[in-house]
Amino acid sequence: MKRIPTIVTLALAASLAAVQPGSAKGRQEGKAAPAEGKYYTSAAVSADEKAMAAEKRPDFSSPQVADPSLQAAGLPEKLSWYTSRPGVWGSSRAKQGGTYRNYMAEFPTAFRTVGPNANHAYRGLFLTTPGTIEMNSETKEFIPSMATHWAFGADGKTVYYKLNEKAKWSDGVPVTSKDYLFLMKMMRSTNINDPWYNEYYTNQILDVKAYGDWVIGVKWNAKSDPLELLLNTNIAPRPEHFYNGEVPADFVDAYQWKAEPTAGPYYLADFRKGETLTFKKVKDWWGYGYDYNKYRFNVDTIEYKVITGGNDIVRNYFYNGELDNFYQLIPTEWANAAEAEQIKGGWIDREFAYFVPLTGVSGVWFNTRFPLFSDFNVRRAMYYAVNIQKMIDTVLRGEYSRYHNIGIAHAFAGIDFDDNTIRKPDFDPAKAAELLAKAGYDRTGSDGIRMNAKGDRVSFELLYQTPNHTERLAVLKEEAKKAGVEIKLNLMQKGAFTAVRENNYQAFWGAMSTNVYEDYWEFFHSTNAEAPQTNNFWGYSNPKEMDPLLDAFRASANLTEKSELDKKIQRIVDRDALVLPNYYVPYYRGGTWKWVRFPSWLDTRYNDDFFEVMGTSSGAYVGYQWIDPDIRREVVDAMKSKKAYEPRIYRDETNMVR
Repeated sequence: MKRIPTIVTLALAASLAAVQPGSAKGRQEGKAAPAEGKYYTSAAVSADEKAMAAEKRPDFSSPQVADPSLQAAGLPEKLSWYTSRPGVWGSSRAKQGGTYRNYMAEFPTAFRTVGPNANHAYRGLFLTTPGTIEMNSETKEFIPSMATHWAFGADGKTVYYKLNEKAKWSDGVPVTSKDYLFLMKMMRSTNINDPWYNEYYTNQILDVKAYGDWVIGVKWNAKSDPLELLLNTNIAPRPEHFYNGEVPADFVDAYQWKAEPTAGPYYLADFRKGETLTFKKVKDWWGYGYDYNKYRFNVDTIEYKVITGGNDIVRNYFYNGELDNFYQLIPTEWANAAEAEQIKGGWIDREFAYFVPLTGVSGVWFNTRFPLFSDFNVRRAMYYAVNIQKMIDTVLRGEYSRYHNIGIAHAFAGIDFDDNTIRKPDFDPAKAAELLAKAGYDRTGSDGIRMNAKGDRVSFELLYQTPNHTERLAVLKEEAKKAGVEIKLNLMQKGAFTAVRENNYQAFWGAMSTNVYEDYWEFFHSTNAEAPQTNNFWGYSNPKEMDPLLDAFRASANLTEKSELDKKIQRIVDRDALVLPNYYVPYYRGGTWKWVRFPSWLDTRYNDDFFEVMGTSSGAYVGYQWIDPDIRREVVDAMKSKKAYEPRIYRDETNMVR
């Protein structure tokens, strides 16, 4: 008989409660009863599971507090300094050392993080220098990072930061105010060939001034709420010494494959182009001076192997023991994993944690510069012709949630920035045909695809990057035929996003990361509609309606007003049918070999990837897992002798939206 994994629920009280095999919760995971006989137990595994059961969820609060003891000379005004003092968020069970083996679907197109081809999927690996402050991923409060303290200028635009005097680059050079001054020089230089950064660090970040080595003042473009000022003036330095203080004319080529030193916990130590990246932990990393970094970034080495071909190939590497973790967000992947020998043997554990799904632009993007989608009626028809719900109900087994807007969970300072009333219509081929007829596509060809009098067909290419999305997109393709629409699927694992950024596409299945709340200027302002290498991926221009809202958002000092402007922007995007949203996923789940251990609390409220090891730019809650060498030895011995542990699913429902 099949073995059912014990589901260890990390409940609200943060204690571990084992759900017995055969219970309702166990059957919910789709397993059968356990095999007869006892499971194998080993000393290190048993000891750690016992310690895990006793572990309490930490207090993640980090309120801002005044610190009158801080004095800084040479400043232009009298300041009141603030900080916060978060506690220990890691697990004292953590062990240091070892190598964490991960993978990437393609080799980065550049080690540069600005300029052409720099905005790739793995850019975050080279952007691990923290900002002046970080945001608490449980409470959205601010916590110290590269700066220990902050203060607000009387002009309502400036934030002063007292820098952490212990911070160093990974090559040992101290981080000082000159690195923040160089940031401005670099981002304003046309030699980086990146108009977005040129604009942002000219018109948004107006100035950075140094007051000695350890204090800087960062000026925002408009008077703002203090919390918003902290959010917007939170900048990360660039190593002035690495660039010899200059941004050369050949910057793009000269630094294509040169990774900057980082002030983060890991640096690029080695690589084989097209094959691997190896990151090493910085010796005596300065960040361990903060309590919230204790028991964090525990592994010494992170290896990324380039594995192409999608989940089917990656899965084999994982089960062969060549990778330490494997994401199982895809419903079929999660369900089928129960039959894997390594999981039935308990040598691989599975983890499942809920979080609040902060989501931005995601779904099918329509390029308005492509002739077919230049017509509003055609784009609007796609709302009815593309059957997102059937894809969710079939291929995704109803486990993902339908997405209707370009923003969800954008909440800050107690204010919601999303119009949660926006709803996309259900699949309706007749309504799609009506709108297509308005656009002139009023007849049907012999193949059932609608066309106009010139013979132009309602046919477009849908660009996508991930092989395991083929099955779900095939549903959309077949359903669209019922509405007289032809979707031609185009899988491009390399260079797809570059094509999108250059408006060299027709429709794109993809998503963008998002912020605490969204400034949509970069996406939809007419200034960016014709310019290459900007983030107006749609070639969209609406100077009369959209531009004033985007400009007003940037000029406003009131968060409530900004939230209302964001909602109006979202309603125009909905009306003009620039994006057909797809779905959101309110949980993370996957498998790890048993020697990869986690705190008893898997995740925080707003963190979307507790498997992530490196990087502080991705949030204040990553890197809390570790490799246990004693458990590894025991598991390897157990596999050799075919001894089976009781399978485990560690499930954290603390942040489930109920």
